[in-house]
Amino acid sequence: MVALRKGDAGRDAAAARARRYRRDLAPVLAVIAAETGGTPEGIAASLTRRGVRKPRGGPIWTPPDVRRLLARLAAETGS
Repeated sequence: MVALRKGDAGRDAAAARARRYRRDLAPVLAVIAAETGGTPEGIAASLTRRGVRKPRGGPIWTPPDVRRLLARLAAETGS
């Protein structure tokens, strides 16, 4: 059994929130990707225009934000 260190619970909770956020956003991303041709630039512009907040609350999406999000979703879903 591995002993938990101070801060592990908070980190685990934050990671769970991030996974839940990505999972909840996945259907929206699929629709936006279909509308925009799936480019990170198009997806970022659409998310910003729709007022979708980034995971930490920021209002403006950038193509690198979208690339990271899509990469993490792919890693989690195995696609």
